[in-house]
Amino acid sequence: MTQNSVPTLWVITSRYLKPQGELAEVTPRHRAWLDQHYRSGLFLVSGRMLSGQGGVLLANAESQEQLEAVFKDDPFVLEGCSEYTYTPFTPVKRGRALMLEGVPLVE
Repeated sequence: MTQNSVPTLWVITSRYLKPQGELAEVTPRHRAWLDQHYRSGLFLVSGRMLSGQGGVLLANAESQEQLEAVFKDDPFVLEGCSEYTYTPFTPVKRGRALMLEGVPLVE
């Protein structure tokens, strides 16, 4: 297996910039935006942090530039509700719950 056959995964962390009430108004549009990227295979899993201060998303993307281009259309970004950081990593193992071509399954 070559390094190029292993996907780059991204941990994307958001930090909320507005109060909960304002976030709640934008959340339905944000979730609809998320759904289109789940359907495309870009996003793998996401959710709100238990602290309520932001969210975390796992994506399978080629580059940070690709992600930034996608996130510029996020309603949370467009309406000033959230900012994002992007952390890439190379997976070396996976469990049964996640299918990733090129990443060895631990059984």
